[in-house]
Amino acid sequence: MPVTSARQVNQETGNRDPEEAPKMPKWNWMAMGQMGLTGLTGAAAKPVARAIARRTGRPEAQILSLIGAGFLAKSLIGFLRQVDAVIAAGRTAPSASQGRSRRPRLGRRRHPPAGRAAAGSEGQRPG
Repeated sequence: MPVTSARQVNQETGNRDPEEAPKMPKWNWMAMGQMGLTGLTGAAAKPVARAIARRTGRPEAQILSLIGAGFLAKSLIGFLRQVDAVIAAGRTAPSASQGRSRRPRLGRRRHPPAGRAAAGSEGQRPG
């Protein structure tokens, strides 16, 4: 058997008619959907998929992949909500290393404004 270089193989395959080459899907959607069916969800989905496949005429594997895709989407949404909650908690809660905030509270003033402090008792009403 003669040894061919990678360049020769690429040239030979590159000269083929693109319509002759078998079309391979980039993504195997059926397998991806069925990955969402593990454990109890898979056991519960099989009789449901069998009944739906009988009524619709679709293959059972296709129905299973749709059900599994639904479970995967639900899991992904739950995960993203948890990440959002963690980020929101990190933004609002002070960390232990910061200690108490050194900013004065806005509701209490320790010193009166400069203009009123100089006025003294001149602005008071006679009592």
